[in-house]
Amino acid sequence: MRQRPPRSNDDMYNNLESGRGGRGGGNRNGGMSSHEANASIMESQNNDRISELSDQVARLKGLTIDIGNEVQEQNNLLDGMGDSFGNVGDMLAGSLQRMGIMLERGGAKHMCYLVAFVVFVMVFLYWLLTSEAQLLQKENHSVTMTDIDAIWSSLRSEDNGDLILQSLSTKKPRGVSSKKKNQVFTIQQKEPFNIDSFTSSSKAVNSVAPIAAKECNAMTYNLCELADAFSALDQDSDDEEGEETPLSLDKQPVRNQRLASALKTNDIASQIESLSQLSDAIKSLLRNCNDNKQQIQAIMDTCGKALFQLIGHKAEKCRSLSLECVQSLILADIDLTRHLPYLITSIVARYTPCAYDKDMEVFVQNQQEHEYFKRGGASNRQDKDGLIGQVTFKVVEPNEELRLALCQTIRCLVGSIVTMNVAGILEPYYSELILSLQTSLRDPFPDVKIAASHLLAELLAIPHFELGAKYFATGLARSVLPNLRNNRNVAVIVAAMDLLEASIVVPDRAKRKGAGSAAIADLVGFKADNAISIAAFYDSQYAVSVNILAEVSSQRNPRVRLRCCQMLQSLLINLPDKYDHEQRLLPYVLLFINDAISEVQNEALICINKCGEQYEHDEIIERRQLGVDGDDKIDYNTNLPPPFTCRPSLGARLFVRNNTSRFFLTVLGELTNWRPETRLRSAELLLILAVFCEEHLTKDLHRTLSNLAKAIDIEQASHHEHEHLKVLDQIEQVLCLMAKFVDPATYLRIVRPRMMEDSFPMQSSFVVLLSSLIKGTSFHRLCPHCAELLSMVASPKCIGPFAGSKTRLQGLKALKSLCDRATGNLEALAAHFNSSSNDLSQALSSCIDALEEMVIDCVEETVLALSKECLSRLNILSKALA
Repeated sequence: MRQRPPRSNDDMYNNLESGRGGRGGGNRNGGMSSHEANASIMESQNNDRISELSDQVARLKGLTIDIGNEVQEQNNLLDGMGDSFGNVGDMLAGSLQRMGIMLERGGAKHMCYLVAFVVFVMVFLYWLLTSEAQLLQKENHSVTMTDIDAIWSSLRSEDNGDLILQSLSTKKPRGVSSKKKNQVFTIQQKEPFNIDSFTSSSKAVNSVAPIAAKECNAMTYNLCELADAFSALDQDSDDEEGEETPLSLDKQPVRNQRLASALKTNDIASQIESLSQLSDAIKSLLRNCNDNKQQIQAIMDTCGKALFQLIGHKAEKCRSLSLECVQSLILADIDLTRHLPYLITSIVARYTPCAYDKDMEVFVQNQQEHEYFKRGGASNRQDKDGLIGQVTFKVVEPNEELRLALCQTIRCLVGSIVTMNVAGILEPYYSELILSLQTSLRDPFPDVKIAASHLLAELLAIPHFELGAKYFATGLARSVLPNLRNNRNVAVIVAAMDLLEASIVVPDRAKRKGAGSAAIADLVGFKADNAISIAAFYDSQYAVSVNILAEVSSQRNPRVRLRCCQMLQSLLINLPDKYDHEQRLLPYVLLFINDAISEVQNEALICINKCGEQYEHDEIIERRQLGVDGDDKIDYNTNLPPPFTCRPSLGARLFVRNNTSRFFLTVLGELTNWRPETRLRSAELLLILAVFCEEHLTKDLHRTLSNLAKAIDIEQASHHEHEHLKVLDQIEQVLCLMAKFVDPATYLRIVRPRMMEDSFPMQSSFVVLLSSLIKGTSFHRLCPHCAELLSMVASPKCIGPFAGSKTRLQGLKALKSLCDRATGNLEALAAHFNSSSNDLSQALSSCIDALEEMVIDCVEETVLALSKECLSRLNILSKALA
């Protein structure tokens, strides 16, 4: 600091005399007046005082710096002592280990050495303790419990610690007792410190520095001794209370500090004991959380960092107790802002490292393998690991219960922050939480998978984190797909569907779509045509595409099927871009309508009705108002399969009808699948489509009837093997329902050529198909074609001598169905016969002749019984028409 040079008094007085000659006189030579001279004197004095004050401030600054340096040196010394003790402990452990080896080897000589060494150590320790006690009695003074109040009052006064040291110096030494209330604590007296000697001293700065350092050391040592005295006194009072009074952390903050120090030690037993005490104290405070919130906050502020460090402790008990304490503290709804960086870092460190590739929207566990895949290597995408075969997963936390506790801790943290409406403080750590919890989806412990799935679904549903949820949505949806194939644990599958639904419906408002809707293609196993991965050329499993949704929708457990139906309902109603995925999801909802569980059926019907309500628009309203909704001659409410009790709503029918064309041919193709279960599900889906599509299902009638005939032929060949599947019954219901909306002239043009062809391989299948169509067609449509139907059935290639036994049996069944319909509507048949000229009588007579010959020549009992029954019905018809 620059200092102004001092001015002598002679100069001031000389200037004063030369400046004025009298009271009213002036200075002709330019001198100062009396007023100006006084002002100059005062300014000079002020400058001198300022200079002196600056010098004192400089000395105080140097003193402060010296104090800081001394404290730093003391801290370094303490750290060095801690390391030295640690090394000594390691050395003793090694010595004990070597002693143990020596004892195992045996031998009298070694035993003598050991005994001599132990005796020497005991004698040395005894001498050391006795000499130290004598030295302390000579050089130390003591302070009792009664002096603590006086010392505390002196600290609060302005005597700068003189009364404290005076009281210490006047006391006489006493004996040391560890269990009495007036126990003695020894404090070594040092040179007293007086701050006034620094502020009033006029010595130069150079001469002050050695004194300041000396007296600073004395003050620091005395204050440290006082702190030790208070700490020891507080510890002794706690020991007196014993187990009768629980640890009360809300009365003295010193106890919190002592526990925090105990948590930082290297003694595992001491850490476990401190954690147990801390856990009990927190639980006692949580009983009345509102009144004790400040005390709980003080515990978190004091012991928080030490607790977080113990989450990664090598001892399992310490990790468990630390997580328990952290959960209890979080549940108290205290301020966690300053502790979040330490807490989340400690938790994330216990999870397997993971990364996220936004370009491919997949989570990456092995970065090197992922780069190899991106370069075109023969490797599979990492999110597909586990879809086929088992996935290998490495964990950081070996204990599965603690891995579950980690998820529960994060859940408590998120719940507490959301409850307090301060979700913004968690935003910087959102990506770390997502990456960590995503690795738990592959955890071998099912409970960890369930907890992680639920927690991730909750994080995705928080509106404040919508931007982050949009970033990870597709990757999370893909990473949870392997859990849907876990058939051994239903809870895992249900939790996976919860997360899948939450990730797909995350809104992407800029693109007006679901942020995770790209994963629907992976869910249904969609694979582009002529697209084969490079890895498929080296391993066949990489070429397999798994339809996970089909597996889940056919699960045996009704809880899984119900949750799957609810998920599909949410996607079809709430997904912004649902129109792009309706064709992929709708068939599975339609399958649930035919489910064996009523709850699943009702949920599927509710889903279709809601989709129909959304689909309704002005055209549908106009059609309702005009009454243009089907043919008046068709009874749409009859012959409906369960669970339908009436015709579906117009919106639902149009919704299903407009999305059927994309998968209808696929359903027909699956009717001839080699798996009987697949054929059954295809027949069930076709029956549901017939209810919703009605006459629009017959636009490809020739292809539909051909595929149905193939399915009938397959079922006839394997009917006895898979009789429980009832596929033929489902196909018969489909044909009966389709026959309501098709004119007989249309399907007769398709069926007749195939029944009359020579050596047609599926002739009997088409006869069965015709029989089912006859049952479902209304009689007012069937009546004009009775003669043609009789001539077809009575032909030699159907029931005549040229027909096979299987074809003849099916032909008789078709004839019986036609006779039953005609017998039940004799008046309508007679009215039609009298009003039109047709060859019905000729067809009846030819059919009766064919049946009479069959009765004479037939040997099979079943065929003979059917022939006699049909013959009696035809005779009744001929008499009625005559």
